[in-house]
Amino acid sequence: MQGIRQAIIYGLIPHELGFCGPEVKATELFMEYLAGKIGEEKVRPVLEKFEGAYPYYELIAKSNGISDPLDDQVVEAYWIGNELLENVAVDSLKEMIRVKFSRRGLLKEEIAEEKAKAVPEGAVAHHSFHVLINGPVTGRVVLEGKLLDLCRVGWGKVREIKGERLKIKVVVEYRPLVEEKKLRLGESVEKEINWNPEIVPAAKIGSWVSFHWNQVCEVLNEEQIKNLEKYTERILAIM
Repeated sequence: MQGIRQAIIYGLIPHELGFCGPEVKATELFMEYLAGKIGEEKVRPVLEKFEGAYPYYELIAKSNGISDPLDDQVVEAYWIGNELLENVAVDSLKEMIRVKFSRRGLLKEEIAEEKAKAVPEGAVAHHSFHVLINGPVTGRVVLEGKLLDLCRVGWGKVREIKGERLKIKVVVEYRPLVEEKKLRLGESVEKEINWNPEIVPAAKIGSWVSFHWNQVCEVLNEEQIKNLEKYTERILAIM
């Protein structure tokens, strides 16, 4: 399933850094799935332990009458953005924060309530909302300053490829988050990020790619580029 693959790829680096997912590292398991060596039944229970992302999958799926939280379109809606987000009511988003993020080991009940009340009209269940408005819930990372640009899903055009084998970096041209009176997307700059061709083999010079925590995640088509920009800009506008 593309949804499971996508959930793994976007969650891989923050999990490696210890910010989300089970405390026992599941990197080897994830890589085996991406290589086609094991089936989805091995990784589904692990993805359900991603305390930040999985409640959004559940909410998007339920709001659209989809039974599987790891459905392809559901996972894409959260990380990239698509029309499924338009069917998620703001009140449902608030309730998710109250219920799902106030569990043991996450937010205190009163903090979850404050975050729920602070959700602005026009908010959507997109990863940029979680990073820029709601904030982390596991207590394992403080998102501020330059970390905001690392944690939100960025997108850019590959201008150069450096290195060889698995130690390859690409130079992307993208618009970073900049903070003046408020956060916004700045002018285009070049940035060097990591690329694992075993995970994203289709990337090449001229490709538009998404990236998360300085790691190439996938090659984007035109519609995905538009959606990622649309929902990121929407969250920035309502902050």
